Amino acid sequence: MTTDTQPDVVASPRLNAFMERLDAALRLHERQRTGFALLLISPPAGDAEATLAAIRGSVRHSDMVATLHAQQFGVLLSVGNEDGAQRVAGKIVESLAAALALDAAHTTDIAIGIAIAPQHGHSREQLMRAADAALYQARRNRRGIVIAVAQEQAAPAAETPADLSQHIGKAFSEGQFVLRFQPVVDLQTNTLHAAEALLRWQHPVLGLLPPAEFLHLIEQDGQADAIALQLIESAILQLRSWRDAGRLVPVSVNLNVQTLALDKLEHAIVGRLHALSLPPESFTVEIRDDHLADLPPTATRNLFALAAAGVRICLDDFGNGTASLTALRDLPAHEIKVTPRIASAVAQSESDAAITTALVQLGHRLGKRVVAKGIEDPAAIPVLAELGCSHAQGFAFAQALEASALVAWRVGE
Repeated sequence: MTTDTQPDVVASPRLNAFMERLDAALRLHERQRTGFALLLISPPAGDAEATLAAIRGSVRHSDMVATLHAQQFGVLLSVGNEDGAQRVAGKIVESLAAALALDAAHTTDIAIGIAIAPQHGHSREQLMRAADAALYQARRNRRGIVIAVAQEQAAPAAETPADLSQHIGKAFSEGQFVLRFQPVVDLQTNTLHAAEALLRWQHPVLGLLPPAEFLHLIEQDGQADAIALQLIESAILQLRSWRDAGRLVPVSVNLNVQTLALDKLEHAIVGRLHALSLPPESFTVEIRDDHLADLPPTATRNLFALAAAGVRICLDDFGNGTASLTALRDLPAHEIKVTPRIASAVAQSESDAAITTALVQLGHRLGKRVVAKGIEDPAAIPVLAELGCSHAQGFAFAQALEASALVAWRVGE
């Protein structure tokens, strides 16, 4: 598979160009029924240029190589079968082992997750999720190369490795739960407007874990409230750090019903904002639409108290639950985030565009800011602007970034 010519390489650490190429491969598959492979690669720490060169030298000129973020790379192969993809992955492992001077015992430090279209997914999200799950297994079990399980054979989510749950307390006490920040973009000015703080687990062995792999374990362990309060404190401290550096970026956190009902919540937010001389309106509390039907009186009182103190309230995933309109009428919401199930498809679906238009107009008439959430298709961005939606977030702009990277980030880079 090695050639003398070099494949297409994305210099940006963000996913935008890689996702566009993945979308193009899916469209080609739909037209010509051609398969392809997605590889996610997590090598051990080392010379980034040497790592990238080793991967580039192992694939065809027509294949795409991208630096997705620190210590993770993506490859799109024109190979459409598992055997072919595994052969290329094996070549990549050999090249990386040589480039990073790894002996045979340490080649399994290189983890590669493979997903094949269409058997492992028919959409960008399905393929990325399948490849990421395979990469997780490769890292966790030190198996080197793992091919995703076909969707119909996939194990239920409840079978997530249970031994992670044994380390929740230690992870909390050692500060392994960290924040990443996804930009919210002002579509009228094409500039950074705010950021949503997202929880990640910086596992010492498995690397940065997404919430789907550990949130349910936190709830089972009884640490959900403590970790949520830590999330709030970390977000507020980051607000202060940004302000001290010369730029105050408003930040939001998504809280579950249980945390919203805590007696100490108002003090944890308003008290800390005042103590650090931060404006209350720079902090937003989000609550998911599908949680609104189960909102206890204590949580409702907290929301009103926070709003009265100047903290902003956002109804997240608006349109995804059964209490949307009632909550919009009865709760002190300043903002709604339209569910990705509707907002992300406005460029392809006239029905979704019409519903989004109606939600935007409704929100604006009630004096609410409207944010389109989960936007991954760049074609949706100008459509959303035309429909009157003022703000948006999603992979079409950027993945969740480290705090230092967020303030340096520019739309379209």
